[in-house]
Amino acid sequence: MPTALLSVEIAVVVVLVLLAVFLATTYARRRVISRGAILFVPCGWRPNRRNRWRLGHLRLGNTRLEWFSLLGVSSRPQRGWDRVSVDLESPRAVRRSDVIDFMPDAVPVPCTDNGVTFELALTPGAYTALRSWSEASPPGSTANVA
Repeated sequence: MPTALLSVEIAVVVVLVLLAVFLATTYARRRVISRGAILFVPCGWRPNRRNRWRLGHLRLGNTRLEWFSLLGVSSRPQRGWDRVSVDLESPRAVRRSDVIDFMPDAVPVPCTDNGVTFELALTPGAYTALRSWSEASPPGSTANVA
């Protein structure tokens, strides 16, 4: 009996250590990603309406808009768009197929980058900040704003 109890205690300690490592890694990754830039969490991304939403972080840099998957260890963006080439449309009304479980108040925002369409799911406040970032491009650039 004492051997079984010791095995359970070891298993609980291992699970707790793994959970602590996961949480610390997630926190450290988010800190690395957000260094020196505005970061929206959560943010949804999908390449088209047929695909499901993927949850992640959206970072506004000086010249790029970058999307990072929520989970993972990489500090490199999974998607990125140049500030001058991305075109943000007005948010669409939320349809039943657009329901975003992880963000009940999110609105889908159709976007285009050099002819490639995709959608971002943002809260209304995050959309306003993204629109302001897009419209406030540096002098001499040719940002596309609606």
